[in-house]
Amino acid sequence: MEICTEMTKLREYLDAHDIKWRDDSEDFTLCWMCRTKFDIRGNEFSVINGVGSYGGVNAGCNYNQGLLELWINEKGEPTGYLKAEDVIKEIENV
Repeated sequence: MEICTEMTKLREYLDAHDIKWRDDSEDFTLCWMCRTKFDIRGNEFSVINGVGSYGGVNAGCNYNQGLLELWINEKGEPTGYLKAEDVIKEIENV
């Protein structure tokens, strides 16, 4: 499993702003998901990049688009094809 640049940028932002996060990634033989979870003011953020994620690896190819998918409080549909700066804007709006 490879951590994409946008996920690295997000984790660096979280560290710089003392936001505690946890790595909840999964790595299986044919499928993997890099996942960063954190809570802000009672809201649970789940940010992923991997096989099948919006902005990650499409099922038909091995190319990782390197973008992030965000799901807040596991409600509605997640938002995909995001850069770290897009996720950071969502964090700052909470």
